Order: sequence, then C-alpha cells, then structure tokens
Amino acid sequence: MTETLPAVPEWSRELIREIAMDIGKEVAAHIETMYPAAVEATTPNMLISVRGCVINEIMDALGTTDVDEIRARLERRKRQRRRHRAAYRRIRDQEVTEDVLQDV
Repeated sequence: MTETLPAVPEWSRELIREIAMDIGKEVAAHIETMYPAAVEATTPNMLISVRGCVINEIMDALGTTDVDEIRARLERRKRQRRRHRAAYRRIRDQEVTEDVLQDV
C-alpha cells in the first residue's frame, strides 16, 4: 500500500537544522536515560558524537527529493553499514599481539 504524503514545505536550511538538532538531542537523551551504564563506559563526548551524527545524517538525507535518488541512497547506505559492521567484527575478533601494537 502506497500512501501519498503532503507536499514538502519550503523550509529554510536553518529551520531543518534546528529540527535535526532537536532530534539528535532527543536520541542522546534517550540513550543516556535507557542505557546509563553504556554512557558511563564511554568517553564524555559520546553523546555529543551521537547527536552530531544524527544531525549530519538528517541534513545529508534532505539533499534530494528525487524518489529514485533517495532509494539508491538508502540501498547504498545499507550496503555500507553491512560492510562496515563486518569489517569491525573482523578487527575486533582478531587476537591482539605485540606485533599489532607495534604497528600502531
């Protein structure tokens, strides 16, 4: 079932950025509230990083209104996330040896 959405209003980039900032702050507050142990186990900048990531993703997503470009972007990002997570798992699961530490 396809729903028809209302026309996108002509909002300023600044207003959209404020909306994105509000969403980013809400996501960070949710993480802090629901996962306090995870927040305590990370760096003090983690919530700022999450907020910034959300803002950047929203702003980047609004770079086009073309349906085909949006679908292509979503598919590209899905593949990118899978590759990134798989690479991270391989790195994380490697045994840390002195040789590896010397290369850093």
